[in-house]
Amino acid sequence: MLTLGDLERVAPALLPHRSATVRPVDWHLLRTHLGITFPADYRAYVDHYPALSYDDFMMIVVPEPGDESGYLRGAFETLEMMDRLAERGMTEDYTFHPHEGGLFPWGESNEGDLFFWRRNGPDPDRWPAVVHTSNGDWWEHEGGLVSLMVGLVDGSVEHLGLPPEPGPNPTIELMMR
Repeated sequence: MLTLGDLERVAPALLPHRSATVRPVDWHLLRTHLGITFPADYRAYVDHYPALSYDDFMMIVVPEPGDESGYLRGAFETLEMMDRLAERGMTEDYTFHPHEGGLFPWGESNEGDLFFWRRNGPDPDRWPAVVHTSNGDWWEHEGGLVSLMVGLVDGSVEHLGLPPEPGPNPTIELMMR
């Protein structure tokens, strides 16, 4: 399993944004409202990074300490939108949280691409990443969030239906709220 250090190695522009201390996200509150435990690589990312843009294209959605309710609202809005697409048969039979095996969102692009985990068992560290591109492509990456991000940046994962961003040595910018 790849770690946050692997992502920082391929995207060194992350490092100036890294918090020296663990950001105090209320993981218990999120777990209580969502009924899930997040994968360790995501928790490590959120513990050290705010919402950032990769190559002015992609963002890993993170809860902000003290505004976990804003994160929950955004997640539920995305899930509601995806449920509407599922009702119209536009999700290739994927279901969404809280359904068993349902997808849960973790990222998005400025072109409407969405990134999820497929909750395919009790171990969140084994949940694959699922990509839904703005042109309707769906695909899975078995390695999870950090593995997908490292692969997109270093080119070891094909950008199926996505533009070439984020690419090698991506620019990293703080997302304005």
